[in-house]
Amino acid sequence: MLIGIFENEFVHCDLDDDVPVLRHKWLSPPPPEEFKFNLKRILDEYIQLHKTYRNLAWLANAELLGELDLEVEEWLVGEWETLLFDKAGVKIHAVVLGASIFADYPMERFKQDAEEKHRTGNVKLGVFSNEKEAYTWIRQQVNA
Repeated sequence: MLIGIFENEFVHCDLDDDVPVLRHKWLSPPPPEEFKFNLKRILDEYIQLHKTYRNLAWLANAELLGELDLEVEEWLVGEWETLLFDKAGVKIHAVVLGASIFADYPMERFKQDAEEKHRTGNVKLGVFSNEKEAYTWIRQQVNA
């Protein structure tokens, strides 16, 4: 069952408790501070929900995210990874990418860096072209 968490002009966040997965879909490109603010808000929700859903996965749909500026790219690798994987304990992380190679590059860089840094933490990361593929992969990881 889908349970709405929050929505604003930039992002929609909900919980699919059947899987379980906390998912968010970017609705339009946010300014850098809004991007960070919304990710931290989703992170806070994840931390609370993870107490109830031990195998809770993270799904980010970035198809409409747009290009990120260099400051945000550096923040993703320098600070966000630590918050996401160390503080919140995310173990299953999936991203749905859009069609723009320029918009997708920061997400690919984030994935590669996170895989390298968190290899020993049993973190599983996947990048997909649509939510159906991401869900199939997430279910495999949750049930592994």
